[in-house]
Amino acid sequence: MKKSAPLLIITAAVLWGSMGLFIRTLTALGYETFQLVFCRAVLTSLSLIAYFLIFDREKLKIKLKDFPIFLLTSLVSVILFNFCYMNAINSGSISIAATLLYTAPIFVTVISAFLFKEKITPLKTAALILAFTGCVLVSGVIGSAGSLSPAALLFGIASGLTYGMYSIFTKIGIKKYSPLTFTAYTFLISSVISAFICKPAEFVSTTVQKPSNIIILVLFSLATNVIPYICFTSGLKYMDAGKANITATIEPVVATLLGIFVLHEKLNAVSALGIFLVLFSAVILNVPHKKHTSKY
Repeated sequence: MKKSAPLLIITAAVLWGSMGLFIRTLTALGYETFQLVFCRAVLTSLSLIAYFLIFDREKLKIKLKDFPIFLLTSLVSVILFNFCYMNAINSGSISIAATLLYTAPIFVTVISAFLFKEKITPLKTAALILAFTGCVLVSGVIGSAGSLSPAALLFGIASGLTYGMYSIFTKIGIKKYSPLTFTAYTFLISSVISAFICKPAEFVSTTVQKPSNIIILVLFSLATNVIPYICFTSGLKYMDAGKANITATIEPVVATLLGIFVLHEKLNAVSALGIFLVLFSAVILNVPHKKHTSKY
C-alpha cells in the first residue's frame, strides 16, 4: 500500500483537475452554481455517513458545543469556496482559475502566523513574493493578451482564500474529531444550507429533463469530491504531508491541459510564467522544514 501512495495522490489531483470540465458542462445544461454546490455536498456527506454507519458508528458522535466550527467551515470553505471557484471557472479560463486556487498556501501561511504564532521564515517570504508575482502575471496586468476580467480575478483569489481557510478550520476541528468525521458533518451542514438557496424545484426540473443529467451529476460529485478525497486521505496515511501536497500541485497542470486540448482555451507566455511561479511557490511552502508544523 505504501508504494501506491503517490499514485493515490496523483489520482486525486487529476480528478480535482477535471472539475472545470464538469462545471462548464453542467452550466451549459442549465444548472446554477449553488445547485452544483448542493449536489456535491449531498453526495459527499451521504457517502461518508454511510461509510461510518457500516464500519465505525462511534465516529458519528459529535458534541453540540462544537457545532460552530462545523458551521463556519461549511459556510466559508464549502459553500462560499465552491461559489467562488465555480464562478472563477465560468468567468475566465479553467487553467487560471485552478492556478489562483493555489494561492491558498499564501493565505494559510499569513493567517497561521497570526492565529497559531507560526513563524514566517525567509523561505516562506520568498514563496509569498513568487506567488504574488505569479498572480500579477496571470491577471494580465503585465501583457494585455492575458488580461482577466475583474470578476474572474476576484473570484479566483477569493476561492484561494476560502479554500485555504479549510486548512485553518480543520487544524482546529481535528483536535477532537477524525478528518473524515469533520468532513462528513461539514458537508452535511453544507447540504442543508445550500438546499435553501439552490432553488430546489428548478434543480429537480432541470435534472429530470434528461436521464443523462442524473448520470453527469453523480459522476461530477464522485469524481471531483468523494473519490479524490478518499484517495488523498488514504495516500496521506503512507506519505509525508509535504510531499503529498507537492504532488497534488499537478492539479492546475491537469486543468490547464484539459482546458487547452478539450475546451481549446489559449494560454500565452506571460500567463504560463505566472502559473509556473504560483505552483513553484506552493512547492516551496510544502517542502518539510525543521520545527515546521503547518500543512503549508
